[in-house]
Amino acid sequence: MVVTRRSDAGATTSRKLKNKATQIVTPPSVRVKSVPTFTPLELRAAPTVKPETCYDKARAMLQLEEVPDYLPCREKEYKQIYDKVKSAIEEFSGHRIFISGQPGTGKTATVRQVVKNLQRKIMQKELHPFEFVEINGMEMKPPEKAYSALWEALTGDCIAVKAAEDLLSKTFNEPSQRNPIVLMIDEFDAMVTKTNRVIYNFLEWTTLQDSYLIVIALTNRIDLPVTMLSARSESRIGLDRLTFAPYTHTELFTIVKSRLEGIELFENNAIEFAARKVSSISQDARNALCICRHAIGILESLAKTNEEINNKVTIDIVKDAIKKTNTPWSKYIRKCSFRAKMFLCTLLLLRRDGNLEIELKDIIGKYTKLCRKKGIQTSTCTELSNIAYDLASSSIVSMDPSKDIYAQIKFNGNEEDVNMVLSDDIFFRDLVK
Repeated sequence: MVVTRRSDAGATTSRKLKNKATQIVTPPSVRVKSVPTFTPLELRAAPTVKPETCYDKARAMLQLEEVPDYLPCREKEYKQIYDKVKSAIEEFSGHRIFISGQPGTGKTATVRQVVKNLQRKIMQKELHPFEFVEINGMEMKPPEKAYSALWEALTGDCIAVKAAEDLLSKTFNEPSQRNPIVLMIDEFDAMVTKTNRVIYNFLEWTTLQDSYLIVIALTNRIDLPVTMLSARSESRIGLDRLTFAPYTHTELFTIVKSRLEGIELFENNAIEFAARKVSSISQDARNALCICRHAIGILESLAKTNEEINNKVTIDIVKDAIKKTNTPWSKYIRKCSFRAKMFLCTLLLLRRDGNLEIELKDIIGKYTKLCRKKGIQTSTCTELSNIAYDLASSSIVSMDPSKDIYAQIKFNGNEEDVNMVLSDDIFFRDLVK
């Protein structure tokens, strides 16, 4: 999946780019595919519907994709990234920032906040326009797909991998009046291969005088630069490294509390309990937000059936939310790939017609329609069959592999678990309602 945000608002005339910025375009000789490989920004953007109740408002503020104006407990890291990226944009120079830290330590949220505030600088005519592209390494299979994803994000044209690599190389080697490009690669470690050719190319391009390419690589593996790059290569490329330490329970409390500013739906000791529980297990801020978000749902349900209930989330409600968000199936589904989640979503949508067993060929047909509706690249029959086999090996579905696409797929899990996990992702939220 790729998200591109074009920052084209007016800015003060740069000392280097005095004329209008040159647009990156696909040559007429290169074949353009008709189906996009990434999800357009407008399909990934949060709904603009105004929250109707205090519960809706609180849930919205606790969503993972919500980029708050202020991100507490990461002020030092924010300033370091902001200063480096802003300086590179102003100087029209390439740059490489390697950010590591365990999941849920605020890496992605901090970078997005940096970009959000830099884009405000453009609107205030205090910074030259730049392009922002976000790629998730988990979705770049094979890693070479990143070439096509970046080219499509910049031009809107979906082209073959080799053509995209050649055009990107040519673009970054030729002097032009292009806007700088800020490329964030999340789950960077998922693109590691034996040769690391794709990774090397992206890093090498940032060293070119006329690339104006700023790469921000995010990974959960702290040792990645050491295992991926030789000492000589790392020294020549010059990576800026930044490590995000795990959150303490005090920081997790502050993060949740800041999101809920002005919303009096939680008792302080309930937030404190959630923060301590998460801190003792994972230190993952996303888990704390998820637990509190589901606690709001429990409170809302209780309020509808009992008018005399205290209209605040208590420790007991948080305990109930923790149980519901930590079922074995919930944990498994969260770790599934995007395509596997899409497969499960398709299966459950077809089950709404009352059929408990669905033929694989029907799932493939519905899956393809959903992909086209969402503007994303679909998967082949072989790929979807393999996903079905993987899900069957975990017992969340059952099937007879010998029947190929005519196999009957039976869902063995808990629909509530699937809906709860998928509703946390903005892409699936409207599908599982």
